[in-house]
Amino acid sequence: MSGPDPTPVTGWRAWNLSGGATPLLHPVSVDGAPWSPREPFEARCESASLVQRWWPHEAPARRCRCGIYAARSLDDFDRPRPAWPPAAVVGTASLWGRVIEHDRGWRASSAYPSRVRLVCVMCAWFEPGPGEPVVVHAFGRRVYPLCDIHRSGIEVPDGRTSVPTDEDPRELQARLLDTYAIDLLPVEAVERLFRLPATPEPPSYWPSIRVARRRAH
Repeated sequence: MSGPDPTPVTGWRAWNLSGGATPLLHPVSVDGAPWSPREPFEARCESASLVQRWWPHEAPARRCRCGIYAARSLDDFDRPRPAWPPAAVVGTASLWGRVIEHDRGWRASSAYPSRVRLVCVMCAWFEPGPGEPVVVHAFGRRVYPLCDIHRSGIEVPDGRTSVPTDEDPRELQARLLDTYAIDLLPVEAVERLFRLPATPEPPSYWPSIRVARRRAH
């Protein structure tokens, strides 16, 4: 691990997205706190209080899993099922401060998004498709861009389905870029995500995400 370094490292990340007048990026987890617009996102260790009591440390620590993660490339992204909630945004982030290097990427103490793009959550993580969103669905506080093939929605692990919104994905993306004062990631940079083979279906007893209803062509 290097010491604090002001020179940023650029890595790849995916984020969940909440909509509204001010769209916010969230870590890929159910309850992750959003990344504040125009402020560095600072890492903190979420280990159990007992661990912190006997081994207080700042994130990232080499003997812990804490820190802000970023991958070296899109090829280092995992695409597991059920992957709930599926990430709606893909892009690059600048990492700095304390940085730990790994084979597939880095963990850092500070980060901020640099270039991002909305992607169809089905094409990016589950099966091939055009990838470019044409509609936006919502489930709870999260929004899910979907392409023309998957525009009917997604079925979430408990059997409920996403709800279509009146949101234009291009306008949502523009507001996101303006909120964080960052640049749009070219579609060419993420197209290979949309061409990957479909992820294996899990056993029937394992909840997963599926297309809610395919359109007739």
